[in-house]
Amino acid sequence: MHIPSDQPPSARHRWHIRSFPAILLLTAAVWVFVAMSESRDYPLQVQVRMSGFDADRYAVLQADTAVAFQVQTSGFSALAISLRRQPVVLPVDMSGSGNRRAVAVADLVEPLRQQLSRYRFHSVSSQRDSLRLLLAPRASRTMSVDISSLQVSFADGYGLYGEPTVSPAEVTLYGPQQALDAVSAVRLAPAAIADLGATASHQLPLEIVGRSQGEVALSVRHVDVTIPVEAYVERTFSLPVSVHPADSSLRLRLYPDRATVRLWVARRDLPLVSPSAFTLCVERADILSRQPSLTPRLTRFPDCVRIRSIEPAELQYVIIQ
Repeated sequence: MHIPSDQPPSARHRWHIRSFPAILLLTAAVWVFVAMSESRDYPLQVQVRMSGFDADRYAVLQADTAVAFQVQTSGFSALAISLRRQPVVLPVDMSGSGNRRAVAVADLVEPLRQQLSRYRFHSVSSQRDSLRLLLAPRASRTMSVDISSLQVSFADGYGLYGEPTVSPAEVTLYGPQQALDAVSAVRLAPAAIADLGATASHQLPLEIVGRSQGEVALSVRHVDVTIPVEAYVERTFSLPVSVHPADSSLRLRLYPDRATVRLWVARRDLPLVSPSAFTLCVERADILSRQPSLTPRLTRFPDCVRIRSIEPAELQYVIIQ
């Protein structure tokens, strides 16, 4: 800047005083920029999140949670990394066999570069050679899954066909032996399934009965319950009533001597159901004990049917001497 010569000496002196801080700040800024642009070694602390092992099946006795790296980069990159809102965290796969597991720190360099790809690293190194994990197997116990608490209702004209199945039928529990011994059952958590009109599988949660909270872990937390469903139709048969066990010496007259059986049968099983597949009886012991009336009961019928009613429910009788 040119200072006119006609300015008095005091004005030129004031200009030099005022410009000195600006020159000093500019010089410092240039020095900082040059220094921050140079590549140097900076420490970088990286947290480690280990996975690849069953935390329910194994107790962790010892595990490395962090590793220190030396990264060669510019001061700007180092500052930007330090100002990140979230720490640098590397997932580490510790899958394998045995209770002692390790992974080479050198294998973490490339994942670290990828995670911090926006920052340019000239080199990455660490004084550590490996990360280590020490496990201890927990005690275990295998138990069957109880599904008796499941509540199911069906749409009109449909019903259960066979028995529900569960997969897996058995589960393994892990934990302290004392806690495992206190477990009385593994069952479905309270659940209700309504208006079923077709066979379907349902994924349902499990619960442990008889334990302290948090002491026992399950190999699976849900099971698949398959409920077989079939369309049913109603049938009625008029059947003769006989005496059970048969006694040829006993002469008896029943009023009436036939009863109507009302039943449900799956459509696919209709060919298996006919009046000849049923036997309807009254008990000989009730007759000999002179009961006032006799109750007809089915002593033989196909497994595929569901008996809805027998009418009349009571029969009168006369013993012929």
